[in-house]
Amino acid sequence: MSRIRWKSTPSPTSMTLLFASIIVFLSSTSGFLQQATALESIDDDVPPSSSSGQYASSEGKESFSPSPRLTSDSVVLITGAAGFLGSELALALRRTYNVRRLLLVDNLGIESENESAFVPGEKSTTEAIYEKWSEEMLSLLEIRRQRIFRIFHELTSPSIDGNNNNNSSSNNGPESIRFYRADIRPSIPEFFDFGEVPLLEGIFAQNPDITHVVHLADVPLTPSWGNQAVPRSKDSVKAGRMEGVLEELRLVSSRRGGADVSSSSSDGGNGNPHPPNRAVPHFVYASSSEVYDALSSSKETAGVVNPPPFREHLPITIPSSLRGASKLMDEILASAYHSAHGIYSVGLRFFEVYGPWSTPGTEVFDLVEKVAIETGSVPDTIQDDNVKDYVFIDDAVDAIMAAMQYRSVEGVPVVFNVGTGKGTTLRQMEEEVRRHFPKVQNNPSFKDGRLFTTSIASTARSEALLGFKAQTSLQEGLAHTISWHRDRSLPYGHDPSSTPSLERQSLESALSSSLDAQRPKCSPLDRECLRGSPVFPCASECRRSDRCTPSAWDDVASLSRAVTSGCDAVLYTVLLDEDAEQIPSATLAVGVDSSPYVGAGLPSELGKKTAARCNVAFVSERSPLVQRLRSEGEVYVEEDSETGLPNLLRHGFWTVLPVSTPKNSDSSAWLHAFSGRYALEYLPKVSPGRFFGSSVRYAAYAAPTVLLDNLTKLLKSMEDAPTSSSGNRRGVTALLVPAYNPTCDPSLRGSSCPWSRPPQNDSLQASVYNTIRVALRGQLLGGSLDPTVDTSFVIHSLQEEDSRLFRCDVYAEVAEWGASGDERAVEFIASLHDLWSKAVTHWNGQEVWWDKEEKSQEKEGEEGTSDSDGNKGIYMGILSSSDAQLFTRIVPSEGMGIMHLED
Repeated sequence: MSRIRWKSTPSPTSMTLLFASIIVFLSSTSGFLQQATALESIDDDVPPSSSSGQYASSEGKESFSPSPRLTSDSVVLITGAAGFLGSELALALRRTYNVRRLLLVDNLGIESENESAFVPGEKSTTEAIYEKWSEEMLSLLEIRRQRIFRIFHELTSPSIDGNNNNNSSSNNGPESIRFYRADIRPSIPEFFDFGEVPLLEGIFAQNPDITHVVHLADVPLTPSWGNQAVPRSKDSVKAGRMEGVLEELRLVSSRRGGADVSSSSSDGGNGNPHPPNRAVPHFVYASSSEVYDALSSSKETAGVVNPPPFREHLPITIPSSLRGASKLMDEILASAYHSAHGIYSVGLRFFEVYGPWSTPGTEVFDLVEKVAIETGSVPDTIQDDNVKDYVFIDDAVDAIMAAMQYRSVEGVPVVFNVGTGKGTTLRQMEEEVRRHFPKVQNNPSFKDGRLFTTSIASTARSEALLGFKAQTSLQEGLAHTISWHRDRSLPYGHDPSSTPSLERQSLESALSSSLDAQRPKCSPLDRECLRGSPVFPCASECRRSDRCTPSAWDDVASLSRAVTSGCDAVLYTVLLDEDAEQIPSATLAVGVDSSPYVGAGLPSELGKKTAARCNVAFVSERSPLVQRLRSEGEVYVEEDSETGLPNLLRHGFWTVLPVSTPKNSDSSAWLHAFSGRYALEYLPKVSPGRFFGSSVRYAAYAAPTVLLDNLTKLLKSMEDAPTSSSGNRRGVTALLVPAYNPTCDPSLRGSSCPWSRPPQNDSLQASVYNTIRVALRGQLLGGSLDPTVDTSFVIHSLQEEDSRLFRCDVYAEVAEWGASGDERAVEFIASLHDLWSKAVTHWNGQEVWWDKEEKSQEKEGEEGTSDSDGNKGIYMGILSSSDAQLFTRIVPSEGMGIMHLED
């Protein structure tokens, strides 16, 4: 939800003296490093392998002993699963090998020392959060949340028949992915309170069939966390957190009957311990190119022990950073646990990984964001001539999966570089990005006298042993990255109420052509190629004109816009049940003086015309209701034939617009890039912007079984919203929804509201949402067995652009999950917007006035704010870019004149 930039890590020059004592230790204890460098002969004698490719496999290499293959029976534990590498690895493992189970562990950026921000003290919990949390921290939580949600959406979403649409195997069910939101801390008694069980111990106990462990968890590379080689306090985490994973693998080895080298014969101390312990899951961990001395390598190479390109078997001198020192310690720990306990491991020294879904604040992310989002209009300011090896995310994931299937013949731990073997400066990266924006001219470059560094990988070992060679060129990788950033900046297209200038249209057309020349164009139905970018039906207000899918709603939406032209407000309903014989609310009224529809109570002719144009029901054309109405004869909405409207059906106060529902579930008119027909069933209800005329301010959805006592009063309540005490920001209600009132339980025998979608996704959706709620210590609505809102009646405000963007957030969330209802998605997105709205308001030094009003009402014994008619309710902020603060308003279900006919 927010694009954030912050400074990079400290310069390596400040670390040199700090590492001096460490290097003395390393120089005198080469035994730990002997095992990691035992493959020196391989580096010198074996030529690079010519076999490589995406998701490279190590199969067929002569230097291999039997190794744990990745198959459909594999069970993989990934730490740091919400990180850049971890999330992409999880997706690739399922797509490539269809692994049986993914166990994902991540703390979502909430470290143990930050948990105290959620413990109420003298101030409210909300105030404590925004005082202790920075925009950087909340942004990190948000992008990690989005990565985890993407994994669940793409790997477990149901198809139109209720099965998974990604793979026919049962491995893709909701139970095949388990997410643990928690810290990983070493399994040392003093790190745990009484009664606590270490997280990893519990995971291994519940999943004794784990075959692979990939350790990618690390602290973010941001100054606010600080990189440190060792913890400075009990709750302060160390970069890598390697010892906890290794200790758990040792315990697994002992429980599974693995031999402990400390109590068994060895090879006599020559550096090669006993053969690999097959009882222990295959272990791969992330190291870093920062273990190498990039600073000294930028000087004269004469006398430098390991000049670039860096080779794995040559001695390590001074790491480039404190993080590099920490990663080097991790490698030593891995070697020590192999010597002492037979724990085999493969370490990967990642160079600069970039691509879609990278982390805000990293240099390539900020570079592309700066240039691409502003359409290349930002002047050239980068003066960075550090030479780095930039490797694309797909290639990095290939390397991990190859390492997950590699075991050395010598039986000793091994490390591999993960890079391209080519050096590029950030200035050159910027020039390549700007090449897609021919309008922009770079400023003349200059050098400021700084000492620049060089960090390039030798790829000989990884090519020879892993069969890995980076396949993505810098040009193609940056084209993918720019495309993702552009999609991210305009996920729902341009504001439909404004037309981009001809100059901007021309620039964007040239940009698209330039990017298409570097990478393949994605099909709207290819989720892997789209990399999480949403694709909407063409009838949706959220669609992009250059990327949308046709559906049965297209013609209906055009007709509906024509019918409702001139209306100020519209009441509508959706009934796609092919067995429907009537709309229950069509001919009923709460009382003699009630106003259940638009136009009720108006003078005869005006009321008749208004009612016919401004009350619309979308009904399946295959239903008995539509067939009966057609047999009785169609009627005109009005006698004026100049309107150009066709004959329309009438049912009570509803104007019925038939919808072409499919005869079978695989009808192409209902297929969609989200979750089959479910995305389309919810379309007009959640995202009605393109279904009604441009004059319509308010669109009120009512379920077919909902009857309204006074619609006019409900519409008028949309004009009530809290205004800031200073008066500089007015409030606007963008969405009004009642609080949940259980009226229809589909699980009851004889219920009139049976499940229309696979119920298994309900529990998955609720579980994932609750994980985020726990992380935020209850700052989000929901968490109980029942949702907190009732979307059987909703009023949308259609005039504000920020309101459209909010509806699109909701619709995307609803469609992605494919659950049996939209209530949980509505309350979740509304809560996220409220959280961010309060945070932004607080960070700008302003008072969160709607939260204050709500609390003052609670102190008086009420449950929320009240409007001019005294109806209590809760206002939740919506992210707003204008002077107006938009709100979601949740009104009580009682006293609002909303009747459910199921009652």
